[in-house]
Amino acid sequence: MGDFGILIIGVVDTFFAFFVVAPMMLQAASLFGVQKQFAKAMVQEGVVTQEAVDRIHPKKQIAGVVISLLLLAVLAYTCTKSEPWGYICGGVGLVAGMLKYRALVQYNSETVKRFKNTYKDEMDVKKFNKFVETHF
Repeated sequence: MGDFGILIIGVVDTFFAFFVVAPMMLQAASLFGVQKQFAKAMVQEGVVTQEAVDRIHPKKQIAGVVISLLLLAVLAYTCTKSEPWGYICGGVGLVAGMLKYRALVQYNSETVKRFKNTYKDEMDVKKFNKFVETHF
C-alpha cells in the first residue's frame, strides 16, 4: 500500500474513532453508571417498579457494550493494517473524542439530580406505572 493509501486510512481511522467509537464507548459507560442511578432514583420516588427496571435495563446494557466492543475491534483492526501511523491516528481520534463527548456523561449525571428535584412532585405515578407495565 502506498503512502497515500496509508494517509487515507489514517484519516478515516481518526474520524471513525472521534465520531463513532468514542461516543459509543461513553454511551456504554453511561448505561452502567448514570442510567442505573437514574433507574434507582425513579424506583425510590415510586415512578416505576423495580420489576420494570429489571426487565428493561439489562438488554440495553448488553447491546450497548457489544456494539461498543465491536466498533473498538474494527478500529484496532484498521489501525494495525496501517501501522505505525494507524495507531497514532486512531489513538488521537479516540482520545480527542473521549475528551469532547465526556460532557454527555456529565450531563446525564445532572439529569438524575434534576429529576429528583423537579419532577418528583409533578408526575402521576400510578398512571406512569400502568403505562410501563402494559408496554414493557
